[in-house]
Amino acid sequence: MKKIVSLLLILVAFSSCETDVKFSDPGLQGRKDNFIWRADLTQASFEATDPAVDPNVGNLTILGFRGLEIVSLQIPFDFGSVIGSSNPETYRFGYDNAHPENDDDMVVGYSYQDNGLALEYYTGTGFNVDAQERGNAQVTITEYDPIAKEVSGNFKFNVKYQGDSDIVPENVNFQEGAFYRVKIY
Repeated sequence: MKKIVSLLLILVAFSSCETDVKFSDPGLQGRKDNFIWRADLTQASFEATDPAVDPNVGNLTILGFRGLEIVSLQIPFDFGSVIGSSNPETYRFGYDNAHPENDDDMVVGYSYQDNGLALEYYTGTGFNVDAQERGNAQVTITEYDPIAKEVSGNFKFNVKYQGDSDIVPENVNFQEGAFYRVKIY
């Protein structure tokens, strides 16, 4: 009898050790240079390219703030698009250096500012034009809720340093990035 009770206690102890934690908070996170990075504050904004012609077409900018660091993702966006898990919208830049005309019109970046020191890393349209390594980026919108004006998706990028210092890393890498239910203002 003691063995059966002991066995049952062990089974209960192991079965209750589940670590499936789910969050539904809006946010942005990823692996920055192989370390977990999570934004403290996330926001998104939309600016129409030509409001007189079509106010629903323009640039969507998603920002994640963590202390003195900022991650920015700017992509072309059409509010009229039907985007969902079965039909995501993917934007790419810098994956085919032989054919830059295939790149989407986007800009991604990472910046750090402290005591007057600003380290800025960018890739995308207009950046690193003459560089051998321009960096690369991919942003996928997996869900857009037009009623709540919220957007979700994932991203990855390698951005290049925009200054002239030799003592800072030449690029910053984000992998496994995700943004979830970020409100568009």
